[in-house]
Amino acid sequence: MKKTQYAELVKPYQKDLLNNLKEFVAIDSTNYGTMNDENNPFGPGVSCALAFIASLAESDGFKVKNYDNKIVEILCGEEEENVTIMAHADVVPATGKWTGEPFVVRQKGDILYGRGVSDDKGPCLASYYALKALRDNNRIKGYQVRLLVGGNEESGSLCMEHYFKELKAKQPTYGFSPDADWPVVFAEKGIFNFVVEDDFDIPGLISIEGGLASNAVIDLAKIVVNDEKFVNAIKALDKVTSKVEEKDGFYYIEVYGKAAHGSVPQFGINAVLESLVAIASVANNEEFTNLVNKLNTTNGAGFNAVTKSDTMGENSSNLGIFSLKNGHLKAVVNFRFVNGTSYEEMSKIVIENAKPSKVSVSGPSALLYFPKDSPLISTLMSSYQEETGDYKSEPISMGGGTYAKEADNVVAFGMQYQDFDTHMHEPDERVRISDLYGAIAIYANAIEKLGSLIINKRK
Repeated sequence: MKKTQYAELVKPYQKDLLNNLKEFVAIDSTNYGTMNDENNPFGPGVSCALAFIASLAESDGFKVKNYDNKIVEILCGEEEENVTIMAHADVVPATGKWTGEPFVVRQKGDILYGRGVSDDKGPCLASYYALKALRDNNRIKGYQVRLLVGGNEESGSLCMEHYFKELKAKQPTYGFSPDADWPVVFAEKGIFNFVVEDDFDIPGLISIEGGLASNAVIDLAKIVVNDEKFVNAIKALDKVTSKVEEKDGFYYIEVYGKAAHGSVPQFGINAVLESLVAIASVANNEEFTNLVNKLNTTNGAGFNAVTKSDTMGENSSNLGIFSLKNGHLKAVVNFRFVNGTSYEEMSKIVIENAKPSKVSVSGPSALLYFPKDSPLISTLMSSYQEETGDYKSEPISMGGGTYAKEADNVVAFGMQYQDFDTHMHEPDERVRISDLYGAIAIYANAIEKLGSLIINKRK
């Protein structure tokens, strides 16, 4: 990271970021669903995390409002035209095998471990302290800066829908979401979920369950059978490990795969899918095998829903939640599509090719695309380049969906470097401390440059 004016400007805030990140991560802000109520629409943990960031901003003298425990708004300036930053306080479940407590920040050298350090509590605080550094040094003039911290990014972005559609808040003039990769994301795949349901009578198979979020690869499958042939088939799998306990003629099996973000299922090992393939191989049920084969692809090929793009790659398909009990199968699939196709086309193809199984579709989250030479992309690229000295990297497209789709004139901007895997949505999520500190400078640079765009438009 270069020693720039912004790097010097934000240096006094580094210690505060680190200390507050530890408190922020200590809050389990997973939306478990079962504890949601009118006062805690996304669960008490999310409400607690939103209260934390609101309290921090209030104590620092910002104008703050918590909208219904769904989203916190932090404002600097009274102008109508604005630079909007969209971060989130909720996290995905801390499943899988961690080497330490997920909600306790651990430091090893330059690396911090903990759920949310990279997605998205660390980037949220980096953005916050970029704003604070500029405010404290009287460098925000002629435009408003608005930091929005939502509580439902990981399971539907209902927080931003509430803010922009129900409360009818003003749209960003320019903005970014610190919830992806550097240098800047110019395109995001469209996303929808579909639910496959069917009934199967498979003697000896009692139940299979796995997954808590549609946008994560299932890393643990729990299976109950009373026929040893299923046990032997699962033990023969070579991509996963398993544990078996026998009690009163029943076999209780746990199968361990590898978690990954649902946008890149090919990088994980889906414990449920691996188990289903093994079970289907000995179940002697053709319809069940056919459905397993349809589910067991990461690009939509099983449903004849493959589309490729020169700029965005190909579609992705992730089985994220699964249950088969009392003979009823329910599978929740997270599907992401590239430019050149549409939600209407892809959902129709999936429904048709899932037959005779029934399919219901929810969504979509629209495809996002900005030209690389647009003012927003080129300005953010300039901020990244000036602070890092990296003039080789190009704007990227990705399968992950961010808040950028929920508002006008917003793109995802950092803060994961392509040479360092932060294990988002996986055990031992991590971030480099130096990257956090560097991000404060990049975001401060970007806020001021986007503000200059606003001012220059008036001239």
